[in-house]
Amino acid sequence: MEEERNILPPLATSEDTLLAELQQYLMSAAVDYPEPHYLLEYAGVGFSPLGGIQAISGQKKNGKTFVLTQLMAAILNSDSERVRAKLPGLQISRSTLEHIGHPPTILYVDTEMEKLNTAKVIRRVHWLCGWEMKADNERFHTLWLRTVETPAEKIDIIRKAIALFQPTAIFIDGLRDLVSDFNSLEETAPLVLNLMKTATENDCAIWNVLHMNPRLKNDDDDGKMRGHLGTELGNKVTDTFASFKKKAADGTVTFTVKQLDARGKDVPDWTFQIVDDAGGLGIPRIIEGTVPATAAKAEKDVDEQELAQIIDALRKVIVPPHSKRYREILNGLKALGIGTSKAQRWFSVACDANVIDAPINGLYSFNEINAKMIEDEIPF
Repeated sequence: MEEERNILPPLATSEDTLLAELQQYLMSAAVDYPEPHYLLEYAGVGFSPLGGIQAISGQKKNGKTFVLTQLMAAILNSDSERVRAKLPGLQISRSTLEHIGHPPTILYVDTEMEKLNTAKVIRRVHWLCGWEMKADNERFHTLWLRTVETPAEKIDIIRKAIALFQPTAIFIDGLRDLVSDFNSLEETAPLVLNLMKTATENDCAIWNVLHMNPRLKNDDDDGKMRGHLGTELGNKVTDTFASFKKKAADGTVTFTVKQLDARGKDVPDWTFQIVDDAGGLGIPRIIEGTVPATAAKAEKDVDEQELAQIIDALRKVIVPPHSKRYREILNGLKALGIGTSKAQRWFSVACDANVIDAPINGLYSFNEINAKMIEDEIPF
């Protein structure tokens, strides 16, 4: 019996117990933590990381919901002809698409509009994606919570919908309605912390619409979101975007989207108009010329010589007529002596240049025709 006692593990000390409790929170300098997976790109610049929360702000009637329409359509179907035509430069990140491993899904939450206006948003997104305008799509779910009485009830419904649909991205149009008092620290701080926790645990992006403070005069706009809720949200978000409306002397109305704050690279501004498409429903269209022609090249530091190297390397890695998955392409590039970060950047550049075709069932193919067209334009 004495021998059996000797082989039992020793009782845990208080230090061992504390270490076990803290282990999941401790970080290590020896670990290579992954770069964020940005869900969206504009002009080649990534934004809206999975696991993060973002804000869209602006004065009332300044196009915030139309900005949501653009972002949702780009996430759901960047390869739609209508998205490419109406939203040039705005698209889902190809590498993030490979990371999630399935077609992206969206939960859209409207807390304030009438049902007719909410339905118009749904149908605008469907039209841009090339879907039936009056038929539901399993990748796009909408909650209408205007008549739900209390913030707690609204939050509970949203939680249940997230658990059921497991969306890639969540868009909350009317964050203010998830609290009774937007100046209450007791309400606003826990709400924003719960948004962060939800985004992290579900590896999704959460976009939140919140109004700016009212202007004191026509030319005044300090860009601050309303109340303590705006302060808390602004402190925690990865990106803050705002939409600004401008009416020209001839009556032409445009909206400009600006990134006010960012933890990553700065996203260029884009300007859009509402055009009479989709049977007069009204569709946001990014105006041609507002996307800097060299933005993607400048952000990725790609010159003509490097672009030629990218094409040559990918021609060796993706041997026609075979297609490969994202990870296989990266491994192939690394086998050629290219580092991981550079391989990821080269893949992104190739997608932007249409040298790599959009994935079919997760498989990417090399576009020899586009590659040769680019090479013909590069002086050697």
